Amino acid sequence: MRYFTSDQHFFDPDILAYCDRPYATVQEMNEDMVRRFVTKTKEADEIFIIGDIFGNRHPDSPHSTCGRLMNTLGIGLRPFHLILGNHDSLEIETYREIGFRSVKRLGSVDINGLSFMLTHDPCMVQARDTLAICGHIHTLFSENWQPARNTFTINVSVEMRNYEPVSEEEILETVMKSGYKRC
Repeated sequence: MRYFTSDQHFFDPDILAYCDRPYATVQEMNEDMVRRFVTKTKEADEIFIIGDIFGNRHPDSPHSTCGRLMNTLGIGLRPFHLILGNHDSLEIETYREIGFRSVKRLGSVDINGLSFMLTHDPCMVQARDTLAICGHIHTLFSENWQPARNTFTINVSVEMRNYEPVSEEEILETVMKSGYKRC
């Protein structure tokens, strides 16, 4: 199974107030999101993080602290992919050293014969007949269906998804309910 998530902003105290997250501290937020993640996913699952995993406020020692957090999420047990977000400020090589199998600005994935663009910023969805999985906008919208252009964008920001990843089955179910017309 593949899972999609974005905008964790681990270690970032500013995100608590900015997005009105239901946590008193960054430690509480980090621990709860990790718990929800490992409860929902299994070791064989493939994980796509659609940007802003650590935010701008990553620890002083990203190799050890971020690496430990990623090990808790199971980065050594299964493939993790990162689509870079506007707050992913570490060097690409650092993300690879932490254990990400791939690190890209844009990506794509097929789910049940449907091709999805993977982009942190939904403004990148400009072509007609496009399905996309995004983050970046936190609580602006959950899904965005544009019938005139036949585009459908799903926001997997943690605030919109109960602070846990979204399965490919959940993505497909959402698209099927949307009215998107396969071309």
